[in-house]
Formats: sequence, structure tokens, C-alpha cells
Amino acid sequence: MRSRPIRLAMISALLVLPLAACGAAEETASGSSFIVYFTGDYSGAVSANNASIDAGIKLAAEELNAAGGIEGRKIVVETANDQNDPTKAVSLLQQRLSQGVKPDLVYPGSSSAVSLSLLPILTRQKIISIGGTVSNLLNDPVKFPYHFGISSPGKDYAPALIRLAQAKGYKKIGMLYANDATGQSSAQIYKGAIEAAGMEFVEARYEATALDMTSQLNQLRAQSPDALVVNGYGTAALYAMRSRAQIGWDVPTYCDQLSSGFPYLKNLKEEELKNVEVVVSTVTLATSERHPGLDAFIAKIKAGPAAAGITTTGWGLFATGHDSLALAAYAAQQAKSIDPDKIKAAMESLPKPTGTPPWFYAGPKGDLVTFSYSSTNHFPTTSDATFQYVPPGGYSGEGFYTSGKA
Repeated sequence: MRSRPIRLAMISALLVLPLAACGAAEETASGSSFIVYFTGDYSGAVSANNASIDAGIKLAAEELNAAGGIEGRKIVVETANDQNDPTKAVSLLQQRLSQGVKPDLVYPGSSSAVSLSLLPILTRQKIISIGGTVSNLLNDPVKFPYHFGISSPGKDYAPALIRLAQAKGYKKIGMLYANDATGQSSAQIYKGAIEAAGMEFVEARYEATALDMTSQLNQLRAQSPDALVVNGYGTAALYAMRSRAQIGWDVPTYCDQLSSGFPYLKNLKEEELKNVEVVVSTVTLATSERHPGLDAFIAKIKAGPAAAGITTTGWGLFATGHDSLALAAYAAQQAKSIDPDKIKAAMESLPKPTGTPPWFYAGPKGDLVTFSYSSTNHFPTTSDATFQYVPPGGYSGEGFYTSGKA
């Protein structure tokens, strides 16, 4: 494991929309619906993360519908359980497309591997997709012209590690990562950043389904790195930390953006996390300045069926789903159309909203994440203040990250 448009009222309140595919198709044909297709893992290892994103999308849909929908069309949310399996995700999407009426927007999965499997199809179909997966392979406007990232790309997390490593005088950094698209992308990013900063990079990879990484960690320890970066999605991150503790290695360890999301304090003892730090978004810390609409958004999350997610994923993943749909609505408003080519053009030249931004993850001033997309970049940009490393913690009852507390 390894993530914001116009105000049409502050997009909050949960509604599980009826998902009758036939009815949705009829409404779209009559020009009255805007169909959002969300494919994710509803029953597997990352289902908790998926539930938060799902709820965020539906929160956004209800508020936008209350304000007239998107370009006058009612938003209808459809979901598919791909179980985080790229092959299954492709099959389900193809089944959906065979109905004849295409979705207007797709959130393409909960992992980069799934997103990469879907984008060729979505590109051929000219369907706009907005998602929170962050592989740098996804940011290819030539290959995937209709896809836009909502979450900060992996490369934007690396500077926080480099600043810390330079301050501590590290010379060699090792990395343990999953041998899949997500892990390989993360390794490529950290390798480039570490070597560009004049430090040596050593690596070891594990299969994404592995339960024991002691062999790979011993391989890294034999090379005497000053610090270790760990990549892992979902329970893979837990197995990596357990393996580290099992071999008794307390080298300073820094989680990448995916592995930082795991609730370590709920699953490991304090001594098993010695010298471990996670990278977090500054906006998710309780000490940070809050977006004026955030408290109401959190209250509606807590009142909905996915409320349990507020203390497991924090409010940030809810915002990932919410802001994806909000961004699409903002772009459609700028384009004055739901035509995919017009939305694409609008996305590549989005004006920054005046005043407080209507998306949460950018912070109250909209300066922590900006959606300054262009014809050559379809991922958001960040500032030096966007991320920071802190000891492992957990999310409070309001969904804010608190170090040292499960």
C-alpha cells in the first residue's frame, strides 16, 4: 500500500444510490444521467480502503445532485467488485460496456495494477477516468489521454525522505518492495531520488502475495544500509514489518506512501516498530489548519454506513473518492459539457478556484495539492509542506492522524 473542483455546495452527505444498470442506461440515453462507474475491492485485502473511497464518491454524488447534478444530469453511481484483480476488473468493465451505454466517468480501481489494466480500454472508449492510484506509469497523457490522477504521485513523497536522510547523514539506503506494478513504480521513484542526492541505493523485492519477507530483509541487512524504505499495500506492509522484527533488525525504517497507511499500532507491539516512521499528508494531522467545510464532511461520514472507516483509513480516503467526482464536476462546469474531449481540454487548463477550494485534500488555502494539469502532466503537484515523516500512529474519532496512538 501506497492519494478537487467547484463549489456546487460543499459536497458532503452519504447516499447509497440505487444501481439498476438498465435504468441507468435508459436515463443516460434520454440525457438525464451522469454515470459514474467505480470498480474496487469490496471483499478482499484492501476492502476497508475501498469502502472509504466508495463512501466519498457517494457523498459527493448526493451533494452534487442536490445542487442540480453535473451539467443538469443526475449522478448515478455504479459499482463493481474487482477484488483488486486486474483480470477480473477488465472482465467486469467489458461486461459493463457491452450494455451499450458508456459511463461518463470511471474511478479505475484501488491499485495501480488494476488501473493500468483498465486504462487501455477506457482510452479506446474515450471515457474520462479519475483515480487515486499513483504509479508514474499512469501519468502518460499520450498513452492515456483521458486519465487524471487525484492523489499526489509517488515521486512527490520522495523529497520528504531525501531531506530527512541528508539531515541524518545517510550514505546508503535500502528498499524492500512488492514485485508488482505498484511496488516497481515506487522503487523506481526512490532509487532515482536517492541516487540523485548522491546516496547509494540497494534493493530487494518480494512477491505481492508473500507472507514472509525475512529472506529479502536479510539480503538487505547484509549490505549494511543506513536506513530502509518499505513498500507494501495492505497486509503486505504488516508482513514486512513482522519480518523485520523477526530478524531483529531495528535499522531506521521509513514507509513509502502505500505502506504508511497500514494501522501498525493495532497489529504490532511497540518494540516491533522501533525506529519506524511513516509519511503522512500534513493536512491529515489534527494540528493542521482545517478546511472550513471539513467538519461537516466528517460529520456526514460518521453518520453513514461506512463510519467505521474514519478510524481505520482516516478522512483522507473518503476525500479521495469525494474529490474525484468533485473534480469531474468542476471540469464539466468549466467545459459547459460532459463531452469527454471537452472535459479533457478543461482539465488541462483548470483555473484555480477563488477563495477556499471546494476540495478537502488541498488544505484550506488550496496550496498543499494543486490540480495544474497540462497536456504533458495529468497528475497533481505538491509543495515542500505537503508531506512529513512521523512515528506510527492511528486515526482519531474524527479521522485525523495522531502519532503514537492506535
